[in-house]
Amino acid sequence: MAEKKTNKNAEVAEEVVETKVETEATEAEPTKAPEAKPTRPTKQYVEIRIPRDPLGKSDSIFVGVNFKNYILKRGTTVRVPIEVAEVLKNSELAEDAAIAFAQAKEEEYFEKSKNHA
Repeated sequence: MAEKKTNKNAEVAEEVVETKVETEATEAEPTKAPEAKPTRPTKQYVEIRIPRDPLGKSDSIFVGVNFKNYILKRGTTVRVPIEVAEVLKNSELAEDAAIAFAQAKEEEYFEKSKNHA
């Protein structure tokens, strides 16, 4: 009887070995489907002219967009991503609005001073 158990164990061992070999063969040769590379959106660039500093304090301008920094030389035409051009445009609009606000407050002050005199 002991002989039969040993034979049965040997048969089970052979089956396990065969199963492992088959598993290794299928893992070694996986079938790969052609992978499509993810497409990145293409960056759009525009050419802009950076005006000179009217006060002549600096010859460059710093622009930061989404943790990317740019230092642009004043008085030159440069090719920049569209986001940088938008930041510069918004900066110019904000500066114009601040100047207009300051002028309005100045006129208001002078009008009040004329009425009190």
